[in-house]
Amino acid sequence: MVRSCLLFAVLCAFAGQAAPFPAAPTFQDLMDPARFPEPQRGLVVESATVDSSVVRIRSTGAEITVDLAKGEILLAQRIGLRRPVARLRLGQAMTGAMVTHRGPGFARVTFAKPDLTIRVNGDSLFMLHAHAALDVAVDRLILPAWQGSFRSNHLIADELGAFGLYPSQVGIEDGYDPYATTVATYPLPADEVLWVGVCPPKSYDWDRSLRERVVWHWTRGDAYPSDADLEEWSHRGNVVLLQSEVKLWKDWNLDFVPREGPEEFARVRDTVHRLGMRFIVYTSPYYFLKGTALEPRAFNSFEGFTNWPPGTGTGENMGLFLAAIRRVMAENQPDGLYFDGQYTGNPAALYALAREARAVVGEQGILEWHSTSALGSAGCYLPQADAYVDIILRGEGRGADYADFDYLRFFVSGYNINNCIGVLCNNGPEVANPELTERLLLANGRYHTLVGWLGRPQIMDTLDRHYFPRLTPALRATVDAGVAERQRGVASGVEARRAELALLANPVASLPPIWRNTFRALPEGKPQASARTKEPFQIGPEGLRVSAEAHTHAYYEIPLAVRATGLLVHLRQGTDGGMSWGPAAAIRFANGSCLRIGTRADHTLQADIQGQQLYGSTYDPQEWVWLRARWTEHFGVVERSADGQTFTKVWGFQHNGLFTGQTEAVLVGKVPFDGKPHDHSEPGKLGTCEIGEVEVSTENTENTERR
Repeated sequence: MVRSCLLFAVLCAFAGQAAPFPAAPTFQDLMDPARFPEPQRGLVVESATVDSSVVRIRSTGAEITVDLAKGEILLAQRIGLRRPVARLRLGQAMTGAMVTHRGPGFARVTFAKPDLTIRVNGDSLFMLHAHAALDVAVDRLILPAWQGSFRSNHLIADELGAFGLYPSQVGIEDGYDPYATTVATYPLPADEVLWVGVCPPKSYDWDRSLRERVVWHWTRGDAYPSDADLEEWSHRGNVVLLQSEVKLWKDWNLDFVPREGPEEFARVRDTVHRLGMRFIVYTSPYYFLKGTALEPRAFNSFEGFTNWPPGTGTGENMGLFLAAIRRVMAENQPDGLYFDGQYTGNPAALYALAREARAVVGEQGILEWHSTSALGSAGCYLPQADAYVDIILRGEGRGADYADFDYLRFFVSGYNINNCIGVLCNNGPEVANPELTERLLLANGRYHTLVGWLGRPQIMDTLDRHYFPRLTPALRATVDAGVAERQRGVASGVEARRAELALLANPVASLPPIWRNTFRALPEGKPQASARTKEPFQIGPEGLRVSAEAHTHAYYEIPLAVRATGLLVHLRQGTDGGMSWGPAAAIRFANGSCLRIGTRADHTLQADIQGQQLYGSTYDPQEWVWLRARWTEHFGVVERSADGQTFTKVWGFQHNGLFTGQTEAVLVGKVPFDGKPHDHSEPGKLGTCEIGEVEVSTENTENTERR
């Protein structure tokens, strides 16, 4: 009994808080004063006061003012620029305010009426726990130069700061409109929580961003570089990142045990230190499958390798993962950790992961996470979790987005939002080049130096000639001058976007088709079909019939080079069991972007917009349905119809200019969610779907003449 109590005390002391989470915490769990009571990374609550009319709480990055008579809560930014960014309106006076806890890690205030609790953490995360049902309206006090949104999670930013909204009930209908004064209204049921993050939560470390250079190594060969390799790398950087997950660890999906033994791991670490560098290694909460239903999908060798394993974004096995990385830090003693993916579907788990991981690596340890998907692959993220991270790597597999400056500026860089060192992943076909490097630096983003299998001569040439010479104190003046110039144009940009949205809101019966196929014969194009399926395509009385296993691909890729503004498809799910492999039509653009609209076997519709997946709105799989996407310079809508004449909106989306260039191909049939020819690891049952008609349309008369 004594030994058990001692172990419990050690674990609590290690994290500097209550016992570590055995599984994913909830928003409600994180209201508990025993969770994260102490500040980390110097992020503190400086004061919390209450008088007869006002409650004031001041953190490192925010000032929260509660007007009790009005029932309004003003959230103001303190870092970079002092200004209000958002206001919450509760619609009733607030009474019985009592400060129950104050600083340095957090402040907590309870209210008698309405029955609620407020907690503010040192990272400027404002948490409102409604103990009884409560409507909370959110007014924005800044103009949205950019916004990232996924379901009920939203992040609104201009060049100088931001605020984020994250409800505990992710499917709640909030009426989100970033261009309205009241951007969202949350009808919170009893016991639900709303988070508002005031950004940035911390200051940007300019000195570190200029001097810290990470050498990034991945290989299918020997993951333990020789002393000679490390000597060479020491001339390229001052931090070595060993990512080679499969070759670095014996069971990378289940634990982190050095594949070549602790002595070989120690040789690499000690050589890195002898050369005056620091050393961080791969781990992954997302791909850590121990204790989950996905554990049988773990793999440990590239021999016979076919599919990368799935990951888990819920945080269900957080306790097991945290125990594993504690052993890595204690037994193998790297200087920090690299996380490959996080808990993309659960903001509460993501936040707890960041704070627990910071406790594991220590205040001076290096914590980097690869976070291309963030919260839902839609550009939305949680800066208050990022506050505990040093480096964030984004953009893997998203080469088409590199042409979008806003993607580099607001999602990759995060300057004046999370104020981490934002790094663009450059390990794909879209390698670093002088033009991309210039845009990235203006956005205040960084690169890693790729070596080994990832390294390419053209990348190193670009870094040597166009990147490293720019990492001087003069870069700050250049970046901030661009920030100021773009900020002056935010108001006019908002008006232009409002005009686009008004245009899309106008119902349109039909669009001029530039290309149309009713499939009276097999189309002239390249058939893309799984090797599992023989002759999947037939022409039936109502068009193209596709028979294949549920989660396999079977579609035609039809070349088409035009500038399009619309895509229409008439289809029937039938007996096809596909979900993200269901019947669909898609457009692939010359820049690599993809837009897909289709149906799923769970009787819902699905759209895939450059990696963002939207689904919902039920239908009958035995009935034909018309689906249409229309888009303007930055935005678009997906609509449905029963007759092909009267359409109703299903979703809106934002593509940030990626759909304005020339198309490359139309894809028709069982098109996977990403528009690429691959199968799911579980093929499913054989079924048949039908495509009756596909149109690509344009409102550009220059294109129309080419029909």
